[in-house]
Amino acid sequence: MSGISRDFLRINSVTPYVLKDAPGRARKKIKEGDVIFATVRPTLMRIAQVGPEFDDQVCSTAFCVLRGKRSSVHDKFLFYVVQTKTLIDRLCLIQSGASYPAVTDNQLRAQLVPLPSIDEQQEIAECLETIDEKIWSHEQKRILFTNLFRTLLHQLMTAEIRVNDLDLAEFGHRSRRRTRRDRRALMIKIAGGK
Repeated sequence: MSGISRDFLRINSVTPYVLKDAPGRARKKIKEGDVIFATVRPTLMRIAQVGPEFDDQVCSTAFCVLRGKRSSVHDKFLFYVVQTKTLIDRLCLIQSGASYPAVTDNQLRAQLVPLPSIDEQQEIAECLETIDEKIWSHEQKRILFTNLFRTLLHQLMTAEIRVNDLDLAEFGHRSRRRTRRDRRALMIKIAGGK
């Protein structure tokens, strides 16, 4: 279950097995478009949609595999509707177990969810997917900038590189080269002199 990103509701890691060597809990066949929902601690929302790279694979019995009827349930709509606070709150009320609170597959499947026409489901799903992709894109940029910051922090603080050697113009920073006179004036100002 740890292979699903709780932040982005995507499968982010898998453990490959030859079927004969797979653990006994790896028994549920999944298809592209399926939604897998972790039934242990459902409030943690370990939910993902199965991509084409995982078509005809198996997943743990700790997941409920949800597959809508293609004629009446849009795959992406199903993925988004099971993320709603209303559904998660209802599951929270019926989960059982102290150490590992869980719901059964049947309890999850028995939950009622709104089901507009297939055309409206598609429109809703496309709208949410567009926003999801934007969030994903911004998160990837945030990760890159965080890594850049950490690298620069280390390199600047250890004098591996000097500030004057950086060109940060594309980040909106206007670099100003200080002359010796500027540096001397700054040191005097910091020291409290004239």
